[in-house]
Amino acid sequence: MSYINFKGTVKKINLKSSEETEITISIPASELDGQYNTLQSMLELKVIGGLDSQIVTYKVLKNARTGKPITKYTVDDGGVVSVAKPEGEQLSMDLGLPPEKVEVKADPEQIDLEIIQEFILSGLAPRFDDMQYDFVEITERLAGGDTYLKIAADIGMGVGVFVVMVDEYRKRVAPMAAKWDEWRKGQVNTVPPKDEEPVNGQQEEQEGANTDSSEQTEENESEDNKPEDGSNPDTDTNSEPVINNEELEEYILKVRPNFDDIPLDFPTLLHQRREEGKTWMQIAKSIGLTSGQITTKWTAYKKMVAKQMRSGGAA
Repeated sequence: MSYINFKGTVKKINLKSSEETEITISIPASELDGQYNTLQSMLELKVIGGLDSQIVTYKVLKNARTGKPITKYTVDDGGVVSVAKPEGEQLSMDLGLPPEKVEVKADPEQIDLEIIQEFILSGLAPRFDDMQYDFVEITERLAGGDTYLKIAADIGMGVGVFVVMVDEYRKRVAPMAAKWDEWRKGQVNTVPPKDEEPVNGQQEEQEGANTDSSEQTEENESEDNKPEDGSNPDTDTNSEPVINNEELEEYILKVRPNFDDIPLDFPTLLHQRREEGKTWMQIAKSIGLTSGQITTKWTAYKKMVAKQMRSGGAA
């Protein structure tokens, strides 16, 4: 039996008759590497397959007056996404008042399926009481080339019902996946926040508790010499500069840094992703890792590269 797996773009749908529909799909050459001869052998043969959209569309409930989402999310240092208590609801609870009635509208949002898959494979996606299935395993199998039909049969479910269930799960976790993706991208560019300036009078009180009067005078003179923008020339030289993702990836491709703690050859893998159009999921599969595993290692690698860049190239 011949089989190929690919990602492409639906370019045209032609309803030729009530019994026949012609679909034109454009497939990047890199997607057919090693599969073109197999595809050619299928010409004029009957095949079975399905199309899985790489964009997930979901609804976000928003305040009709402000346009802000009703549900907000926070992410802790470990990447765990939680629902934040709405500000208005929290205020009502604190004051013992009935919740404010808010006019709500549902706006469509879109997210790449790959982000949702990576969020699920990271092990951080939630479970739901009405969906007691192993979506990590399901996602891994789909990424590995198993069909919806095969997986549905293995768990004893009709394929139509199974597809609807998977789609519903993806839509439920989509807003959390978007927040998680925003968090992980920010890990490379995170700059430690500066300590807040003491409020009027607190500075003198704190200094009096920790220094003698001569040290206070020296401290105050230093404060008077600060630039108007609030920066401190004596301390700002130690601040870590923000490195954007484009700069970081160009540095990886040019310098090809490597670290003993991370044995993967990420410069080569990044080249495959950027120049050959491969996804991290495809790359992970080719080297025997899950998408979640390679995402975790990639995030750690970028942090180490960013640190090396800030130190002038020293490991």
